[in-house]
Amino acid sequence: MQVKEVRTTYSVRPHAARPIRDALQTLTGGGSVVVEVESEDGLVGRGSSSFGRIDGAPKALSVFVDEVLAPLVVGRDATQIPAIIESLKVETEYHGTAGFATFGISVIDVALWDLLGKAHGVPTYQLWGAHRDRVPAYAMVGWSNYDLDELRQQCGEAVEQGFRGVKIKVGAGDLDDDVRRIEAVRSQIGPDVSLMVDANQVLTLSEALRRGEAFGELGVTWFEEPLPAQDFGGYTELTRRLRIPVAAGENLYGAGQFREFFERRGCDIVQPDLRRAGGPTEIRAVGALASAFGVPYASHGGGPAALSLLLCAPTAIWLETGLRSSPTAYPRLENGCALAPQGPGFEWE
Repeated sequence: MQVKEVRTTYSVRPHAARPIRDALQTLTGGGSVVVEVESEDGLVGRGSSSFGRIDGAPKALSVFVDEVLAPLVVGRDATQIPAIIESLKVETEYHGTAGFATFGISVIDVALWDLLGKAHGVPTYQLWGAHRDRVPAYAMVGWSNYDLDELRQQCGEAVEQGFRGVKIKVGAGDLDDDVRRIEAVRSQIGPDVSLMVDANQVLTLSEALRRGEAFGELGVTWFEEPLPAQDFGGYTELTRRLRIPVAAGENLYGAGQFREFFERRGCDIVQPDLRRAGGPTEIRAVGALASAFGVPYASHGGGPAALSLLLCAPTAIWLETGLRSSPTAYPRLENGCALAPQGPGFEWE
């Protein structure tokens, strides 16, 4: 099954009148890139990569895929996905694979695995071998620019939609502000729904220790990305000293960085991001490493590819997604769990 063509399209989203924010940045909109990989027999696999900000990024990534990556994919055997992905990493090594280039490699990887699932007429996770047919799901709904009433409303709606947990942003204000946000949400969702918090890399080690202790006393499920992503030493110290679980990993690139992070005992829960970690091929390796080191694995972001990877990861615990605005764009929920995709490749149905 040879690759006949690789096509890209991109779109830029208009800036929202009131963009969402976390403690680190304002997410003005960005846009997305779609890659289609077509085989000689006419089957098409599809992948997409999104940007929360930087208007020029979608066009730049589209050009990068067209001119740098696609020529190395056309004509290849589409069943030899790991070999294709390795060749793309070698090609981009000169200027650095980690970073922007990985976004391009990841979206091609998604498209190739989508194509292979469609070629066999099955959901792609069935090609990998699953550990389960569902994963608990939580909704990321508590952005920093939401006031307390909006926080309560958003989190309450998530619970009504059937999510087992919610996540809110912290770190944009002082500790007292974070405590008010957590208490407001807890009063809305009750004691049985998990509540996670995310500081988006903005704290120092001493401040993360101070806030982490307070969050633990408030019954928070995990404390996400309190330190800059590359501060492996700081994460090791934080994980060792805090009782509340520390979650991190969404800004790590490639299985090699995750291996070092695990070796340093840098987190209690790992969260690979589909775009940055390197796509399904690389994340499957990360999932195996997480299992070997005994680290629970939760996705950063949702979608059928992210859920498919969780179904096949031995230590998977949570799928992250947002409020369900369309029945066809989100997983089906049953008793708080996202059910396995049913369509071929990475299609929900």
